[in-house]
Amino acid sequence: MHVDRVEQLAHAARVIGDGASHRALFFEGDEGIGKTALLIEVHRRHGDSTVCYVDLATTWATFDVLNHIYRQASGQGIRMDSFRALKQRYGEVPTVNFQGMSMNRSHLDIALSVNADRETQNSAMSDELVARLAESAADPGSGPIVVLDGFDRCEPPLQSWISTGFLPDLLATRRITVFLAGRSVPSLSHPYAGAVRNLILPPFDATTVQEWIDLAGLDELKGSAEELCSRLDGLPSAISEFLSHFTREG
Repeated sequence: MHVDRVEQLAHAARVIGDGASHRALFFEGDEGIGKTALLIEVHRRHGDSTVCYVDLATTWATFDVLNHIYRQASGQGIRMDSFRALKQRYGEVPTVNFQGMSMNRSHLDIALSVNADRETQNSAMSDELVARLAESAADPGSGPIVVLDGFDRCEPPLQSWISTGFLPDLLATRRITVFLAGRSVPSLSHPYAGAVRNLILPPFDATTVQEWIDLAGLDELKGSAEELCSRLDGLPSAISEFLSHFTREG
């Protein structure tokens, strides 16, 4: 069963085609409402562009986000030689997590130095990655697309870097399109806030479920929309429930 987000997909097409005043769409909605499915559909429909997808829920550090995008962009033909040189030069220097740690002054100084070096290196790699992505665009309407899913599910330091560093850098190029989704989404400062449009996804409710029952012609589910809505956990489980009625033997 395909739940079509016509309005949101139309907005996405306009942004990618440079027919909108903004360069980013942030999709906000409850858990299980279909944000990931929407991003995957955007990815599928615009596969003729360079599209880099990152699941922030399974990505723990700035380096990992940059590396995911680098690998996908390289695989789609964008020249990333200068970024690869920086990556090889810096390597994967670990970030020290201070939570719950106890250390003497000398160890603390070393840990702070490691983190400062990591931040400087991440900043240099981020700048280089964004520059290479922007350079690949022949014009603003044909630039690469960066898709960030699960913003609310990544660690606070990573959220902070995305909100205050990475997103502003991407949007400042005016050549890169960004799609981001989460139960909560970043709030950007001026002037980058004007480059973003927030779209709140409609709720998963009993009226919607009843429409699906009627459209699917599932007579055995008629009158059970309220019960289904209260029992099911968002669109993924709702789709599974409906599919079970189509595939049930007998």
